[in-house]
Amino acid sequence: MARRDVEFDSGHVKLRGWLATPDTRGPHPVVILAHGLGGLKEWTIPAVARALVAAGIGALAFDYRNFGDSEGLPRDEVDHTGQIEDFRSAITFATTLPDVDAARIGIWGTSLGGRNVLAVAAVDRRIKCALAQVPLITTSPEHWAAFISDGDVDAYERALADDRRDRALGKEPRYIHFPEDPTTDYGSHFATFGDEERRNWNKRVTLRSFEPTPIDDIMPLMKQIAPTPLRMILTNPDADCSTDLQLAAYAAAGEPKSIMVLPGHHYILYTEWKDVAVAAARDWFVEHLTRE
Repeated sequence: MARRDVEFDSGHVKLRGWLATPDTRGPHPVVILAHGLGGLKEWTIPAVARALVAAGIGALAFDYRNFGDSEGLPRDEVDHTGQIEDFRSAITFATTLPDVDAARIGIWGTSLGGRNVLAVAAVDRRIKCALAQVPLITTSPEHWAAFISDGDVDAYERALADDRRDRALGKEPRYIHFPEDPTTDYGSHFATFGDEERRNWNKRVTLRSFEPTPIDDIMPLMKQIAPTPLRMILTNPDADCSTDLQLAAYAAAGEPKSIMVLPGHHYILYTEWKDVAVAAARDWFVEHLTRE
């Protein structure tokens, strides 16, 4: 496997990542991979990339704007619409590479990145197939308030308003910090991290990362994905992104499509079910990127 660092522009922001390719002569099909809310290219993605490359498929991984090795300010701020543009810029970049077959590009994302994959698949016909893992489908003030204010929507909205005012006055953004309690579903994922996963992890995202956006509900986009082949890998019960909403989104998508539902919480695909999820992703991309 050959791997090299890459960088490309997304709007006015420089994104950075790496491209891994098989040792065989190209051009190769490629899958573009990005993680979820606050997630980095060092999380889970290397395992998927290794499986893809072993199957003859390249892997292009990148950090979203404001995260990891990529540029952008404020640091650790989720720009929801910007992340979708980042995915599309990665597709464009891949089409310029001589060792990539521009007619055989797939996309993979997990959690919030799964939402990004669904949104891109609905509007960008340059991709040949898509895989969304435990995707976020619909959000609301109630959903985000559960993360940052113990479900108090009024407190959540006041905090957002105060943050906007403070920024206008030149103050630093407010941040929400990630707990590392290994006894929780969320913390059990972080407990598996080594030095590489922690290298660029600041254990936080800005408060504004949880602000309502125009893409808080992507359910209406699901019917636009077909005829691009879609696989969804879900868990049940997924208390973070709602298995019920994910199943409804899958039902709204047209054929061709495929679904896998594994028992457990949202983060279990990164731990106990990691090998199964990686194999399911590899098989999907082999089917649609390497076979006529």
